Amino acid sequence: MTIVVLWYGEKSDELRCAADTRISRGASTATDNGPKILPVPVLCHGHVHGQDWRPYNSNSFGFAFSGSTLAAISTHALATACTQNLAATRGAEKPISVEGVAKLFQVIGNHYIVDMSSRLGATDSQSTYFFEGMIFGFCPIANRYKAFSIAPSLESGTFQMQFAEIPIVPDLCYAIGSGTAGFLKLNEELSKSHPDPGVMTTLAEMVRREVQPDVGGHLQIGICTRTGFSAHPFINLGDGPGKRFLSFLGWDVSSATEALDGFRIGYRAVSTF
Repeated sequence: MTIVVLWYGEKSDELRCAADTRISRGASTATDNGPKILPVPVLCHGHVHGQDWRPYNSNSFGFAFSGSTLAAISTHALATACTQNLAATRGAEKPISVEGVAKLFQVIGNHYIVDMSSRLGATDSQSTYFFEGMIFGFCPIANRYKAFSIAPSLESGTFQMQFAEIPIVPDLCYAIGSGTAGFLKLNEELSKSHPDPGVMTTLAEMVRREVQPDVGGHLQIGICTRTGFSAHPFINLGDGPGKRFLSFLGWDVSSATEALDGFRIGYRAVSTF
């Protein structure tokens, strides 16, 4: 499973989401470099004439998940294919809201979980392909940051993906995943020796301590501003004084420098030290 935390930074006016990078396979670890926070590119098209369409609005939101990686990544792939092919009704050209995109994720997530679960064996857990998700960003319709959650439920006797809005409140975080209780407990512990340990300090300590076996690896972060979503690398301390390097999902990005036609990776980075 995992720990994923969403919070609003009032000073920076940014909506941030951070998580660990460990993806589990049963009781073992599949990888410590797993993506759990992903971009949601949005492109709205308006009809011009005949077969001609023109893009009139582009944006990007964020998607984060905990639970089944296969179901969540499949949902993200199909949903983002759809969000880049939005066609507006003539005369009704407007941006799509965060809520509209979140409801698309709800419908597609429901489809994948039902489809995958229908193929399970008699001894398999019915929750094998369950996942929770968060869709978030600056909404061009509401003109403020918005976030929504989708989560599996069997309360009605049949499966459905529940949909709810996440309140965006300064100094209040929203966490999902198996590490939620451990995160809150550690944050409370750290607050006794630190005036404000914050989300990143708590997550970094949680990963360092390996509080529970299904949370670990490294840290990842996605940041939404009023202009869209972007993932950012972390600054890591290297061997020896003054030695530092950038990483995405724990992977040292400098190993790809020669293949980038003179570019380097990272114009803004995050640190926890």
